[in-house]
Amino acid sequence: MSLNIKNERTVELVRELARRTGLSQTSAVEEAVRAKLAEVNAGAGRDARRANVNKLLVDLDTSMTSRQKSQIRAEEKQLYDDQGLPV
Repeated sequence: MSLNIKNERTVELVRELARRTGLSQTSAVEEAVRAKLAEVNAGAGRDARRANVNKLLVDLDTSMTSRQKSQIRAEEKQLYDDQGLPV
């Protein structure tokens, strides 16, 4: 397998990472790629959770009557003073 990096700035960054971590340049690239993939995967997980929460909120909203929503709003108002601080 071969990877030829022709961008001098990238080569400098790989060398610096290898020097600072004590890894070979190959290992430094591997670790950096693994870390970035983990970050990307974590972001995808967050997006999926956010979509699930949004769907639950929409489902909840559509399942409630106007009266139920009004009752919740009235109860929420009692939790805060005129400045919006908790009572």
